[in-house]
Amino acid sequence: MISEPELVGGGGFPDPVAPPLPHPPPAPAGQDTAAPRARRPWLWALGGAVVASAVWAGGLYAYERGQDGGPDLGGYRTDRDPCQVAKAEGLAAAFGPKGVSPDEPLKVDHPALFQWSCSVTLASKPIMYTLHISYDLHRVTDPGPEFLAVREDPQLLGGGERISGIGEVAYFGGYEENSLTVLDGQAVLSMSLQPTDDFDEDTNQPIEVPELDPAAMQTYLVEDMRQLMTALRS
Repeated sequence: MISEPELVGGGGFPDPVAPPLPHPPPAPAGQDTAAPRARRPWLWALGGAVVASAVWAGGLYAYERGQDGGPDLGGYRTDRDPCQVAKAEGLAAAFGPKGVSPDEPLKVDHPALFQWSCSVTLASKPIMYTLHISYDLHRVTDPGPEFLAVREDPQLLGGGERISGIGEVAYFGGYEENSLTVLDGQAVLSMSLQPTDDFDEDTNQPIEVPELDPAAMQTYLVEDMRQLMTALRS
């Protein structure tokens, strides 16, 4: 979830010199002559700023907290294999039905971060494609700033076209063509379609990979990603 940027303040100017205070009149007989200690202005100002910041932050993030005090995970679960629950009906209609996984899935279950990445084949001919799926669930920190940093800085191999209509923020394409990456609260999900092999072992010749229509690919990926997000929350 994307949070508001912090307000950075503080000038570089010295405090003005205060004029000397007049001596207090003598206290009446029998009264304590010790004057009360004055509170330093910067102390109460700092305390007020801290309290105000805490109240502001509490009000801003109250709706994001879960019942256990951690971030609200939005119903996303960690007991579902993304490649099994992803129907990929849009891509399967264009590139052939889902097949077996060509690689072993990678699963990391850490108190701060859950990750699951896997892939399935789509049995199209003459080119077979592989659909790669990754699912990250951030259990402690807000993934929003890092997500935007990667996507908005070409040096971080992100890029792509920002699109609307799915998740909180979504990008199509970029460093990986024919891909969709979505930020949805504490979850970051991605789908990318790549040729499984561009070399024909029977003829010992390279296979010409056809150029895919970006508009059609975006439609397929958004449709299939929306179904996957629902499956991971049910």
